[in-house]
Amino acid sequence: MKPNYRYFVFSILFLTAFSGALRAAESGWTTLEKTPLPEIHVPKIDRLTLGNGLQLLMLQDHELPVVRGFLYVRTGALYDPPGKLGLAAMTGKLLREGGTLKRPPERFEAELAAVGADIESDISREFGAIGFKCLKEDLPKVLELLFEMLREPAFDAKKLELVRLQMLEQLRRQNDDPGKIAVREFPKLLYGKDSVWARTTTPEMLKSLTRDDVLDFYKKYFFPDRIILAVSGDFSKQALVKRVETLTKDWPRAAEPLPVPAPVEKRWTAGQTLIPKSADQATLLLGHFGDKRFNPDKFALMLLNDILGGEALVSRLGKRVRSTLGLAYGIYSRFGLETDYGVFYIMAQTQAKNAKRVLAESRRILEEIRRPGSVTQAELDFYKQSLLNSLYSEYEPRYNFAKDEARFAYYGYPPNYLELFRQNIENVTLEDIQRVAEQYLKPEALQILVVGDPKEIGPMPGARVMSIGQ
Repeated sequence: MKPNYRYFVFSILFLTAFSGALRAAESGWTTLEKTPLPEIHVPKIDRLTLGNGLQLLMLQDHELPVVRGFLYVRTGALYDPPGKLGLAAMTGKLLREGGTLKRPPERFEAELAAVGADIESDISREFGAIGFKCLKEDLPKVLELLFEMLREPAFDAKKLELVRLQMLEQLRRQNDDPGKIAVREFPKLLYGKDSVWARTTTPEMLKSLTRDDVLDFYKKYFFPDRIILAVSGDFSKQALVKRVETLTKDWPRAAEPLPVPAPVEKRWTAGQTLIPKSADQATLLLGHFGDKRFNPDKFALMLLNDILGGEALVSRLGKRVRSTLGLAYGIYSRFGLETDYGVFYIMAQTQAKNAKRVLAESRRILEEIRRPGSVTQAELDFYKQSLLNSLYSEYEPRYNFAKDEARFAYYGYPPNYLELFRQNIENVTLEDIQRVAEQYLKPEALQILVVGDPKEIGPMPGARVMSIGQ
C-alpha cells in the first residue's frame, strides 16, 4: 500500500481529474451527453528475446536526440529472508550507489556526469526497477555502465553505511507521520504481520544487515533471463541489439526458479484497531481483502471503485464526506488487484474529533453503493470516459508506452493489453457494476484502523490498542 493511491491499472497508472468532467459531474449525471469512448493508438514496439533470456522492447522516436531506458528485474522485498527485512531495498540502492568492480563509486559517478546521463535503481516489493536517460550519442557508454553495474557491482562498504543511515532516517520519519503509519500497519490486520505482503523492517534489522547479506541477495536474483529492458527514443535498433548482446555475453541464466510465496488465505473478519498518536489530525483506513490481478471482474471493479472513491472531488466519498459535510481533508478508495489477493480500502485524513463521523459516513456510503439502482447509466458512462481519458494522458510523452509495456510484460499481460483494456472497460454494464458491488464489497467484514489522539477521537468500544511498530 502507498499513501497517495488514486487507482492503478497495475500500480502504474494514476487517475487525475479534468475540469470539464468535474463541471459535468456537478451539473448532474442525467444531463451528461453520451459520447464515444476515446481511442488509443499504441505505437509499434519491437520485441526480442536474446539467447540468454533477456527480453528487449524497443520504441523508436527520432523527434529528439534523447534515449530513455526502463529495466525490470524479477526480484523484490518478497524475497527478503526472515529477520533481514529491508535487504532488497538496500541492495537496490547500493547497486547504483556502491560502484562496480572496475569503477569505484566516485569514478562511476564522474563518468556518468561527464556525459550528462542519469541512472537510478530501486527494489520494491515485487520487482527491481532501473531507469536511465542520456543523449543519443552517449547511449553506448551508458549501456556499458548500466550492465557493468548489473553484472559486477562492488557494493562499497562506505556507501553501505550511508545507505543504512538514510533508511534508518526514512523509518524514523515514517513514525512521525500518522498517514504513513496507517498505510504501513493496515495490511498487517489482513495478512498478518509476518506475511510477505505486510511485513515491515525495524531499526534493529536494518542495523544488522551486512555487505555479505547484500552480495548473497544479488547473487541469488540477478540473471539475464529475469530482466526486461525497454528502450525508447532516438537510436538504431540494430546497433542497440548488438550492443546489449555484447555487454551480456557469457552471462548465465538462473539455475533455479524463483521462490513461490505462500498463498494468501482470504479471511473475512471485522475488527477495530487504534494506534495512539498525539496529533490534531487523524488518519483512518477501513477495508478488507481485494482480489487478484487476472480476475475477469477487474474492469468492473475498477469502475466501481472510481464511482465509490477513486477521485477525491467527484466520487461518492469525495462529494459527500469532503465537499458536502466538510469532514475530511482528503478521502479516497482503492480496490487492490495484485499478484495474490490485494487490499480494498477507504483512506481518509480528518480532524481527530471527526474520525468516528467519517467512519460512520464511509460505511453508510459503502452500503448504499451495493443497493440495486444505486449507480445510473449516465454515471457509469461518465466514469468510463474519465478513466480512459486519464489513462491515456499518461502516454504524453510517448516514452511511457515503452515503460508501461515492459511492466505489462513483467506481469504477464499480452502485448495488445492497452487495446484490450479499452474494450473491456467499454463492455462493462450496469448489471456488472451491481453484481461486483454485491459480491466484492463486504461492509460487515471491515477491518478499521485509526491513527490519532484517543482523547480527541473519543471512545472506540472493542478496539484493540496497538503501539507504533507493534
